[in-house]
Amino acid sequence: MALFGHPVGDYHAESDFYGGFAQSARGIEHGHLDPGAYPVVGPVYELTLAVIGFAFRDLFLAAKLLSALAACATLGFWCVLLRRRAGAVAALWGTALLAANPIFLRYAYSASTDMLAVAWWSAALFALAGMRGARAPFVAGVCAALAALTRYSCVVLLPASALALLFWPRDGGSRRAQIAAFVGGFALLVLPWTLLSLARGHVPGEPLLRYFSFYANPSSDRSVQDLGPAAADSARTYRSLGELLRRDPLALAAQALGNIPRHLALDARDMLGWRVSILAVLGVVLAVVRRGGRCLASVWLAGAALFLALAPVFHSERYALALIPVELSFAALALAWPMPLIGLVVGLMTVGAEAADSANYQRALYAQLPTEVLSASRALAAAAGPHSQVMSRKGHVGWYADVPVVPLPRVATLGELGASARANHADFLYYSWYEAELRPEFAYLLDTTSHVPGLDVVHATERKPGVLYRIGPGFGAEPAWSADDFERNLHLSRALVDVLPESLVWSHRTVLAVDALERNRPDVALALANDALRVREAQPLAWEVKAQALERTGRLDDAIAAYRRSVALAPDDIETQVWLGWALARRGDAAGAAAVWRPTVPRTGNLDALRAMEPVFAKLGDGETAAAVGRAIGRLEAVRAPASGATPQRAGAPARASRPAR
Repeated sequence: MALFGHPVGDYHAESDFYGGFAQSARGIEHGHLDPGAYPVVGPVYELTLAVIGFAFRDLFLAAKLLSALAACATLGFWCVLLRRRAGAVAALWGTALLAANPIFLRYAYSASTDMLAVAWWSAALFALAGMRGARAPFVAGVCAALAALTRYSCVVLLPASALALLFWPRDGGSRRAQIAAFVGGFALLVLPWTLLSLARGHVPGEPLLRYFSFYANPSSDRSVQDLGPAAADSARTYRSLGELLRRDPLALAAQALGNIPRHLALDARDMLGWRVSILAVLGVVLAVVRRGGRCLASVWLAGAALFLALAPVFHSERYALALIPVELSFAALALAWPMPLIGLVVGLMTVGAEAADSANYQRALYAQLPTEVLSASRALAAAAGPHSQVMSRKGHVGWYADVPVVPLPRVATLGELGASARANHADFLYYSWYEAELRPEFAYLLDTTSHVPGLDVVHATERKPGVLYRIGPGFGAEPAWSADDFERNLHLSRALVDVLPESLVWSHRTVLAVDALERNRPDVALALANDALRVREAQPLAWEVKAQALERTGRLDDAIAAYRRSVALAPDDIETQVWLGWALARRGDAAGAAAVWRPTVPRTGNLDALRAMEPVFAKLGDGETAAAVGRAIGRLEAVRAPASGATPQRAGAPARASRPAR
């Protein structure tokens, strides 16, 4: 997977690689290590990547191989640990289940800090509970320090391991000596880094506490920089742990307690799957009731400490990744304790099913990768000059083109975006489906027919929409069509119909259907209207467009039925009633047309329709309504005379009043 199945990083966990890890690793190779660059993660990942990077020109490949190596090391540590503490059968199933776990495999080839942290976490637990010799507590402390300096959350190993050595000391040496050895190994690495950071004015991990409300917020609105108006400092909206405790400690405690069952359920559903979760629950029961069942007690204590440390924050598979092998150890015990034949059958079935699920999961992840940036970056590299910069929400396109990236800000108007581009000396703008999700106010940039002043298309992709623009003079001026609500909706719809899920694009398909009808493409309009109605059936405008498209293709009876659906959904829409009457008149149903038209006479402004009504009412002997039609025609003709040779409105597309912008 690292070599062939993951050509580009995702827009989530791996964004940090393009946005910081890679540059920091190259800086370390040149002797630059800034403690201020590690507010929420430690320096070990970038230090390791820098060392490996000496052998690789492609640092992204080096990062993937680092994760693969860390994953293999994790499997090895858990295999030996389970074999020594729970037996060879438990080691077999624990290792197999871990290798087959979809989440574990995902991060085994991702360019992120996660798997390296899990490897050092696993090494610490192995040294604590499975390593032989008097040096094991010291080695465990060193490995725990490396884990904590990779991801600061692993600092829970310090109190958890001290408690484990207190309750279940190793053979040889006193409890106090073993705890001292562990703490000494931990301090050997953590203390110098802490002192260096403090000397530079930084407290390691301090932003995790300062912006604690971000992590405590389970909803997506925690990312204020993308879901609200831009602010000079979006971090000001976050609250520290101390402030939350002072303001409402009971609410914070209640949230943490409530998260315990929620996180357990999410772990079972999203990280283990129901099959393995059942085995894990059985393993917990067996560990409680059977003699010798607590053979991994020190390991479980560390897992419980990490789980409780994560309880106050939102659930994340990345945060909980280190818990997977701990939780799987229970499932391994469940498979090892029954009769060997039963365990073999159940284990093979479970591992096989997990492997199949993992394969499907990796394929789904691949489908979501921003592979379009690879072709866009090649186009950018070919068009860029030696001092060019590209404005983008993520750093991928600039990384592969070797062009510096200017962040795409959250601003409200095109003028502000143009001003930001000029202030930051951006020569190119990259706007893709991802930017459309996070910067939807400019989604029309995905429509290359929008012709925004100052932007020239350099490269565009369709399946995963993305457009690379060259920024020229005049960028920031509103396009001429922006004053027309329908034209603006049309450009937005052309862009968003390929970005949003099917459940949300029905209105955009309706807009495109109206446009297709105006371009005299009734077959296209009919297909788009049907697509919209399949998702949202109660759309009067979509039924209206469908009716007109059916009428133009000669399916008059079906058109009349569609008109009736539109009228039923929007009984106050006079124009649709007028067109329904017109369709009935074309079919020869003069009485039906008159019945539909009669209430519309004093309310419609469609002069062509009124002229068609007059002879119908006269033929039916309804002189009163015919006279009313004549008076309405006279009033309209007095206000505006139709241009000579003008096409009757009924023969063309729907009136502008029927467009979605109304």
